Amino acid sequence: MRMKLLGKATLQSIFCLAILVAGGAALQPLSRRLAAQEAAEHLRTEQSAALTERDALGEQLSFFLLGGLRSLAAEIMVLDATTAWVKRDWPLMERRWQMATTLNPARQNYWVSAARDMAVNAAAHAINNEQLDDRERVALSKTYFDRGVRFLKDGMARHPESALLYLNLGDTYADLNRFPSFAQAADAYHRATQLGASGLYRRQEFYNLCRIRGREQEAWNLGRELYKSPTQRVPSLLCLLFVLQQKLNVPPEQRLSPEQLFGSTERARRDLARFQNNSLRFPVKGIKEYLNAENAPAQ
Repeated sequence: MRMKLLGKATLQSIFCLAILVAGGAALQPLSRRLAAQEAAEHLRTEQSAALTERDALGEQLSFFLLGGLRSLAAEIMVLDATTAWVKRDWPLMERRWQMATTLNPARQNYWVSAARDMAVNAAAHAINNEQLDDRERVALSKTYFDRGVRFLKDGMARHPESALLYLNLGDTYADLNRFPSFAQAADAYHRATQLGASGLYRRQEFYNLCRIRGREQEAWNLGRELYKSPTQRVPSLLCLLFVLQQKLNVPPEQRLSPEQLFGSTERARRDLARFQNNSLRFPVKGIKEYLNAENAPAQ
């Protein structure tokens, strides 16, 4: 009797394994044909073909036969996404991440990794693609960037209280090497700290607010609040507070003097001189005038 039961269990295991192998084998050629078609479309037009959730779900039907093995199927998709990344097959990689996040949406790191691979890796590769002209490079890079953002926002729809996803959205929008949106970055960092992220990320919110015309007062208020904490008093924050005072024409009695901000005139001159030529798109109003006045010979 034990032999018969063992044989039956073994046959069931073999049957399940056969379904998995057959499903994967059937899935692979179809996905690669679709990916090849999309890659060709990228080279012919400025926009890539939309990848629909219906398409991803259709390819997952072979896995649904396995019932409780959705997490395992998702891991297989993640592994294949990595293989596609190595081959720079971005359409296939995106498809695999769509499948993985659909099969196991509870894994927040799937959404984060998918967003990074699209918004950073695929976007960077597209902008350097010598097979495209300059306009096509930018358009394709922006398409991949937007799809990376979409992964994060889809993840937030599943996990609306996830500080991790909001932090990654902030990092994505704040990246100066891609397609920055300082307002959206500031808002994402703000929401992340509301959801429990470290208070140090409020400085990232401050940095992005400083870059937005019309939100200088909001940046100043936040900067003054951060200044109260010694752990937040890094040179960039101090320099930006100095600049914001100039931009807002803060009354002298409400200003922080260079000595208050930096501890001494010498340190103020040193840090401001380094900051005035920053490449981070931070404002520098008033720094040159201050340094010239400090260096002017006494009358």
